[in-house]
Amino acid sequence: MKELVAKVISEAKLANSLIHGVSHWQTVERNGTYLCQFNSADIQVVQLFALFHDSKREDDHRDLEHGPRAEEYLRTISELVPLNTAQFEDLCIACRTHTVGKVTENITIGTCWDSDRLDIGRVGIKPHEKFLINPEAKRIAREEDFNALDNFLFEEIISNS
Repeated sequence: MKELVAKVISEAKLANSLIHGVSHWQTVERNGTYLCQFNSADIQVVQLFALFHDSKREDDHRDLEHGPRAEEYLRTISELVPLNTAQFEDLCIACRTHTVGKVTENITIGTCWDSDRLDIGRVGIKPHEKFLINPEAKRIAREEDFNALDNFLFEEIISNS
């Protein structure tokens, strides 16, 4: 897994961005891992979503094609991604569609999206529960209880090393 993480980071144009770079990916990973305690989402898919979802951004602005580019990238390195076919397809869908502003019935994809949407405050936007799927994510947004996330300890797969 360390080799995969290192590869994605080294090939990401905005890896060092404070808005869409590795620090954001780590926050998304933390958020998703936290949310997985409260549902049946596939934690492997959620954690890999954090790594890939913004890895193919061209800039920190309105780059609406970065999700589809992330899916294309995933498909070119599929043999390196430690998921079965169904998990891999969920990851591809989650990456491709995470910017479309929808909600989904798929708890794994929804948890991926929620983990990203709970970090939207970094650009001055408050997360709103109507755009979230998980009851715990909705509660965090409604109550503005980000301490639950900030105090959550987990073993991250994404690192700068």
